[in-house]
Amino acid sequence: MPPSSNISNTLRRSLLIKIISKATPSREDVSSVIELTASKVVEALQAQSMTLYLVEGNDITFKQVYYSPTLWTHEPALEAKLQETAVKLLALRLPLGTGVVGKVISTGEHAFFRNSDSQAPFTMSSMAKTTGFEVRSMLTVPLKTNNIVIGAIQVLNKEAAAGTGGEFTEKDLVILKEVAEYSATLMHRMLDPKFQLSGDDTAKFVSKLTDLPLVSKPEEIEIDEKLVEATGDAIIRREGVFPYKRLGPGSVAALMTNPLDYAKREAFTQATDLALEEVSVAPAGLFETLLKKYFKDSKSGPAAPGDIDIGAVSEVIHNAYAADAEGKELSAKDLESEDSAPIVQLANRIIEDAYICGASDIHIEPQEKDLCVRYRIDGLCQEKLRLPKQVTGGLIARLKIMCNLDISERRLPQDGRIVFKNFTKKNMDLDLRVATGPMKDGEKVVMRILDKQKSTLPLPALGFSEENLAKYRECIRQPYGMILHCGPTGSGKSMTLYAALAEVNTPDVNIQTAEDPIEYTLPGLNQMQMNRTIGLTFARALRCYLRMDPDIILVGEIRDEETAGIAVEAALTGHLLVSTLHTNDAPSTVARIGEMGVEAFNISASLVCVCAQRLLRRVCKGCKTEYTPAGREKEIIEKALGGPVEKIFKANPQGCPTCNGTGYKGRVGIHELMVNSEELTEGINKELEVAELKRIAMKNGMKTLHQDSMLKVKMGLTTIEEALSNVPPDLIL
Repeated sequence: MPPSSNISNTLRRSLLIKIISKATPSREDVSSVIELTASKVVEALQAQSMTLYLVEGNDITFKQVYYSPTLWTHEPALEAKLQETAVKLLALRLPLGTGVVGKVISTGEHAFFRNSDSQAPFTMSSMAKTTGFEVRSMLTVPLKTNNIVIGAIQVLNKEAAAGTGGEFTEKDLVILKEVAEYSATLMHRMLDPKFQLSGDDTAKFVSKLTDLPLVSKPEEIEIDEKLVEATGDAIIRREGVFPYKRLGPGSVAALMTNPLDYAKREAFTQATDLALEEVSVAPAGLFETLLKKYFKDSKSGPAAPGDIDIGAVSEVIHNAYAADAEGKELSAKDLESEDSAPIVQLANRIIEDAYICGASDIHIEPQEKDLCVRYRIDGLCQEKLRLPKQVTGGLIARLKIMCNLDISERRLPQDGRIVFKNFTKKNMDLDLRVATGPMKDGEKVVMRILDKQKSTLPLPALGFSEENLAKYRECIRQPYGMILHCGPTGSGKSMTLYAALAEVNTPDVNIQTAEDPIEYTLPGLNQMQMNRTIGLTFARALRCYLRMDPDIILVGEIRDEETAGIAVEAALTGHLLVSTLHTNDAPSTVARIGEMGVEAFNISASLVCVCAQRLLRRVCKGCKTEYTPAGREKEIIEKALGGPVEKIFKANPQGCPTCNGTGYKGRVGIHELMVNSEELTEGINKELEVAELKRIAMKNGMKTLHQDSMLKVKMGLTTIEEALSNVPPDLIL
């Protein structure tokens, strides 16, 4: 397709998101770069014809051919002829060294010809015979990176509307060289995995291709420190938006490494009520430099990204150890009082830092000699901080006060909820689900972070295979029945249920939910928070809902016989019921519900599907290593997938800055979707063993968790070590 200014912005947006987020682009991405480059060249130079060539082996190939409609304005028959020529050229391969293009590629020097110049031996008349139209000017520049020429760009004739008599100028030559320079670097990166692209180069390309200003040094802008402080490091880090100047009461100028991430821009505006009126591009290095400069420990200097950047921690530690060294009693006011400034700051900053680091849970764990703080990030606990033992009482009491728990009760477990925006001036709309319990060395506190600003992901983003996604979408559109999700805590069950409800949530559907806690607030849903202390349980909520004309009912979890019975009753009486429970795989769910006292024929009659799921860590795109599986690895993956697998990836033990040295970044879901069928219904009614039900489900097309995990390994999303550590191989395969 010929490039067009009408599609230029769309192309730029889609490509540039790839530039920033795709650490190891593939050769397939080159076509997007080529079309974008062609669009930019034609637009900037007002060229009547443009051809882009790439070197492949010992040949020169045509990758993009463009002819302007102005060429056939007065000669309509020429259009078909030129389009036919373009098709032939795109299939053509020329030996290296052929013609003007061959010379430019071999020498790495540009060629510039105009009718008004005397440049023998080249004549425009010979070019006209080849092209089929009069050639008045030609510019050819190499696509060159680090003295390696990977191709060339050639333009013919400037549009008559430009007023130069159809001839290019020296200024056009400068522009074309500039476009060729950054496009060549980008193409080279996509063609050669070993070719590295720096953060500064990326920022330069983003700036050029979006026509947005580039800020490469802090001194190039004047920064409003009060604006930065008021915004807060949490929002700036999370959204990747650094506001540096107020342009009006509700608008600012800001820096972004990826200005085309409109979701982040919108999230920033919603969180701060500040519109991004001007956006400039900043290299990732500059962004981090500014964060270190404006959000640092006043005593200890700049904090590294992800470290706890707080004065409270160092102050607490300093006071504790200083008191010990001098043999003094610790000040209850400073270290043990839940209302003292250091303790209040410490509690707040631990929560803020965990949120910035992307943690899902915070563990406050008293040990024999100290207090350990750990975060669960991407499913794994990581030790973050160790504090003096003397801090324990004050910190835990402070957290209890924040969630209205009894600070005098230390012998029994308690649970509560922290609405964090009530305790901080920063724009963090977080809730934390808190559980405390008496341990050998003191009370342990675990806080689950619930980000109310975070929206649910769409179903396709949850890791469903194409086959499972099609089946699951069909299930959630059933008018009645029971859909169950099973798996351990933190396996993504709630997110999947919310994503499913978001997909079927329309004004003509009445959706009622009973949750403990409400993790996400979705518009259009009627959500009820459970409260066992006053007798508001899942069973009671379900009875209420059956009298409220629901179409779809979500029950947070089926925990007991009463809830299971009412859930099945709801599914059998014309409602679609979705819920979760804890089992290891999909077929085991049938036995689990049976143990709760539900008759087998009621289970088979109500069940639509069961989805078992886990979350595997994604291997880091920036540093993953490709290799060929062999031995036991090869046997396991090929047995699961039923065919050969040539290449898979492993994590880099050293990691990279993107993954914070872990080799993994983010998580992806794996799913075992068991859809009810006649044969499965018969098996449930006969109360067959779980293993037999699993065989029946697999015969009907179910892919087990192990099989789906191996599929994710083959797709390069995770590693075989991560997959096997979460789901063992199937015994019945």
